[in-house]
Amino acid sequence: MQGTDRDRLSRPRLVSLWRRVTAGATVLVTAQHDSGVASSVREWVAETGDRLIEWSSNRVDVPAETPDADVVLLEIEGMLGTHVTAALAVRERWPAATLIAVSSTQWPPGLLDAGMRPERVFPGSQFGFTTDETLDRAEQLGLALTWDEASGLLERVGTHAGLVDAILRAATSHGSLDEAAVRTGCDALVSHFAGAAAAGVFRPNGWRAVLVSARIGPMPRRTLLEVWGRDEVVRAAFDNVLQAGFFVQDPDSDMMQLRPDIRAAVIDRIEREARLDAVDADVAALASRFLSEGRTDDGWSIVADLPAARTRLLVEHWWLLGEFDVAHARPWLEEAITRSASPELRVALIRCLIDVTSANHTGHVSQADRRVARDLLDETDGVEMSVGALLLADTLRGVLLRLDGHHGEALETHERLADSVDRVHDDADDGAPSLAQANLLLHAGISAIDASRSDIASDRFAAAAALAHSSKHDRLARYAHEMLLLVTTNSGRAPLPSTFQARVDNLVGAHVITPPMSNVVKLSSALYIVDPRGLQEALDDEAPAVDDPLMLRFIDLALRSFAHGLLGTSGLAARAIELFERELDGRDLTANHRALLVWARTEALLHAGAADRAVELLTETRGLRAVIPVDVLLARAALRAKKPERALAALASTQDAYGSGVLAVWSHLLLFLAYHAIGSDSSLEVAHQHLSTALVAGSRARPLLPFAAQGMSALGTTLTQADQLALDPAGRRYIADVERMRDELQLATSTTLALSERERVVVAHLVAAESTRDLAARLHVSPNTVKTQLRSIYRKLGVSSWADAVATAKRLGLV
Repeated sequence: MQGTDRDRLSRPRLVSLWRRVTAGATVLVTAQHDSGVASSVREWVAETGDRLIEWSSNRVDVPAETPDADVVLLEIEGMLGTHVTAALAVRERWPAATLIAVSSTQWPPGLLDAGMRPERVFPGSQFGFTTDETLDRAEQLGLALTWDEASGLLERVGTHAGLVDAILRAATSHGSLDEAAVRTGCDALVSHFAGAAAAGVFRPNGWRAVLVSARIGPMPRRTLLEVWGRDEVVRAAFDNVLQAGFFVQDPDSDMMQLRPDIRAAVIDRIEREARLDAVDADVAALASRFLSEGRTDDGWSIVADLPAARTRLLVEHWWLLGEFDVAHARPWLEEAITRSASPELRVALIRCLIDVTSANHTGHVSQADRRVARDLLDETDGVEMSVGALLLADTLRGVLLRLDGHHGEALETHERLADSVDRVHDDADDGAPSLAQANLLLHAGISAIDASRSDIASDRFAAAAALAHSSKHDRLARYAHEMLLLVTTNSGRAPLPSTFQARVDNLVGAHVITPPMSNVVKLSSALYIVDPRGLQEALDDEAPAVDDPLMLRFIDLALRSFAHGLLGTSGLAARAIELFERELDGRDLTANHRALLVWARTEALLHAGAADRAVELLTETRGLRAVIPVDVLLARAALRAKKPERALAALASTQDAYGSGVLAVWSHLLLFLAYHAIGSDSSLEVAHQHLSTALVAGSRARPLLPFAAQGMSALGTTLTQADQLALDPAGRRYIADVERMRDELQLATSTTLALSERERVVVAHLVAAESTRDLAARLHVSPNTVKTQLRSIYRKLGVSSWADAVATAKRLGLV
């Protein structure tokens, strides 16, 4: 019969089973080495009084003088051809005997093909010790153990019978179960496996898997399966290794590793046999396969703590380091260049230092890193390198120019390289050339942005993304797409409204992976819908020290200035701008840089009550209207300065130019406020027309920033007048959003704190009073005094009527 019971068999049950099967018969044990199973069988035979005959499991010839046997125990250590031949020879010699097979893997397919079946199979995993069996075995050896000591031993090293037995034997010799006994037992087990592998009994691939597992240490389950997946035999053996408890798993991280005591014994043997280089080569080969399959994290992680294996991998795959977290790649490369003279490693390190397109680069490049990069470039100058390394080195020289503020020279350098290099075909086993060309195109785009050539930037980013995608450099392609969020196709030749709207559409709600872009997207999204909490969270994050592309630093500065203005902290914005201008230290700025700096200054001035100075600044820089909406900014400043006619003049040429995007909403809303401020009957009629147009345009994309930008008083006027318009359902929903935004902004900025104590008393009586005269009587003041107080309260609450003041006071908890 062939056994199918997979339950773990305790020692007493195994002895009982053995007695029933053998019943005093002559037993032949075929075992080439002193395995745990063979040792147990010898003891059981001795207990039952059966006759024992030793036999080598690898012998394929059976001499005629071999005695007869009633029971044959055949230990199958693998599925090699010799094992199959020997097993068939045993069956042929003892055809009538009961065949009991013990297999650490599975029944070899070669025996199944030959039609050979054992009467019973004992998988090696069933020979694990329980606590009771451990105590029983210790007693047999004359070793006194407590229950806690026995269970603690199994918890520490697993249940494998051979290992536990070896430790117990060592403990008997030492006189106690101490650290030395555990070490001795683990060393004995490792020596047994090593000897079995050397003799061909234990599959060599299996032994290499043990060595690699010990060398790597903790690894994900998927990686461990790859280590043990060399062939079918090793994979089958791995199941038994797991069941025997040789490996432990961290349930939180799903990381697995050899038990510490076993791993220490294996590492000790590797070092004693001077096999570190060979094992590291195996680890590096596995990691290289992972990288070639696109499994970047898996590949780099298994060499993370192995300098020799890591250096091997870096030399072979240096060009992939940009796809790995720069915080890890940099120290590895700094260590690797002390071990290897490879110029490619130096190029890879330079890239980590100054190339912000590297994975998770912060965008900040210190002066010290720039100096190191220059020195390393000098070391590689004139040295023979691969095609990809040469192209990357030349690209990085252009990056250094850009970092030093020479944006025009950097663009010229990168454009010359891009125009002179045709599509580079990858070497048979190296994707460095295609990556280097995609990286070059990406840097040509970055240089174009900072040189105020958005048209070139758009074309280069698109080309970089296409090449990176086709070459399977997905993260680099993603970076190129993120840079495209800042520009649009032909943006240098297209009118401002379409390009500005495209940038807004691109940035709001975008999913980005690069740290500098993430803050820009966060601020842009929070500003678009005027989310006070989102704005505050973004401002709470320290302003990123972005050196490259410098354009991102200017964009972030302008967005922060706007956010501070909305939250009533424009003083912080002014100080941030002052510090940033000092940092620039008089360096030449391109048109894009100057335009964004003007926008940041304008927002700080408007919200600080210096509208006249903002008007002067914008009047002096109207030549920048191709980059920023100068006309809208100038109209906003004129309205804050109470010069509505000046606002109308600023917007005179834009009424039909801004289409239906956010600038259209903004311009029509400013026109409404300007005509409403003039106040004539004809002006009010035109004002309502512009407000209606703004609401129709806004109800599609629902931007809320234009309504909040002019302050609470202007927002109150807008909402009051909107109540007089006939709006469709979309328009009414849009107005409801604006009102909700107003309430959140009031709460976030503590607008009510601006009310004086007397004004709070007035507000408290608004609910009950029926008229101005009634309110005056309740407060014991004249009606004219009440009117003056109400005007101040309306302005501070951002409302324009008694009813709105009451509703707002209730929302804000003032009554």
